[in-house]
Amino acid sequence: MKRNNSDIGNDSGKIFGLILLALIWVWLVYMLFSRGGVDFKNAFIAVASGIIIFVPLWKRYIQPLLAKRKRD
Repeated sequence: MKRNNSDIGNDSGKIFGLILLALIWVWLVYMLFSRGGVDFKNAFIAVASGIIIFVPLWKRYIQPLLAKRKRD
């Protein structure tokens, strides 16, 4: 598979995807709290799912973007 090495559009597409994923996650957490109430179990589920979803994405996509912008 051929990879596109141009920097134009790659960063904005990744950021848009992460923002969309974050909005969906926030909506799902809102639904969890509105239907199940705010208690320790639901808060733990929300925090754990956020860590499972966003920490690997942060390491894969955001840290290299920040490092690249810091170098330039």
